[in-house]
Amino acid sequence: MDQQRGEDVVSDAAAKVENTVSDLGAKAEKTIQDKIDQGKPVLRDLQESAAAAIDKTADLARKVSTAGVQAVDAIQGAARDVGNQASQAATTVYQQGARAGGSVSRYATEQPLTALLIAGAIGYGIAYLIHRP
Repeated sequence: MDQQRGEDVVSDAAAKVENTVSDLGAKAEKTIQDKIDQGKPVLRDLQESAAAAIDKTADLARKVSTAGVQAVDAIQGAARDVGNQASQAATTVYQQGARAGGSVSRYATEQPLTALLIAGAIGYGIAYLIHRP
């Protein structure tokens, strides 16, 4: 009988251990599930925040790109305008120089002695400026 009683005690103890382990497992699973459930809204908020940040970054990149293209277009347009103005100014200066050269040539043909005196005076003035101490 002692043996039967010992087996019953061991069997009861094993059943209690099994119930206790089962209860602890269920409690651990419930606790873990609760923590996971608590973490889901935080994860969703993080995902939404990340998505919003990505959208803002993409929008800003588009705006910067558009501004850069507009700036390049404006600079190219200004460069073309300046080039055209410089070309027109150079043409005007060339034409005025050609007219002045024609005028000087005609004057020298009409008044050679006066032209020679003026050229000599200009040469003397330049030489005086160069050799002045």
